[in-house]
Amino acid sequence: MNTLPTASLKSLIFSCIASIILAVIILLIAVLPAEYNIDPTGLGEKLGLTVLAPEVEEQVKPTVVSCPSVDKTTNEQTDKSEWLDSVMISVPAKKGLEYKFHINKGEKLEFVWKTDGASLYFDFHGEPQGNTTGYFKSFKESNQVESSGTLVAPFTGSHGWYWENKTNKAVIINLKTRGQYKIKGLM
Repeated sequence: MNTLPTASLKSLIFSCIASIILAVIILLIAVLPAEYNIDPTGLGEKLGLTVLAPEVEEQVKPTVVSCPSVDKTTNEQTDKSEWLDSVMISVPAKKGLEYKFHINKGEKLEFVWKTDGASLYFDFHGEPQGNTTGYFKSFKESNQVESSGTLVAPFTGSHGWYWENKTNKAVIINLKTRGQYKIKGLM
């Protein structure tokens, strides 16, 4: 009659301890560098595992920190030295967003915007109302920390900015405007 070999208690305990030690070593050398870009031993980088880790993005979404009423339009009584609307916009790290106004042909949008210190790529542009071809007209495209000016709308439609934050932290934009428009906000 055949009997199955049985492991001794000592060999079972040794096997469990060896398995735990091996699991910790694999975690430190391979899993943490490849999955989380955490490399406590330095071997993950030498083995090229840190490039496999997904980029950890700041969990900040594009937001308007403060915004005026979306139906405001100027009237003749408004003091020209005051800004009609002021908004603070948060642009997340490594992301871009658009902020738009609806402006009728020939109407003005005066603006000034400034970041909290970081330079942003921006494209100040407009899209004709009802156009389905994807056409847009750029008025200014640059990398700056601030910009100001006046736009006289060449056509009725959406006009505003695309800002792109290429830094590793969120950037706050303070945008002040006045003129004849309706705020569309974040797009």
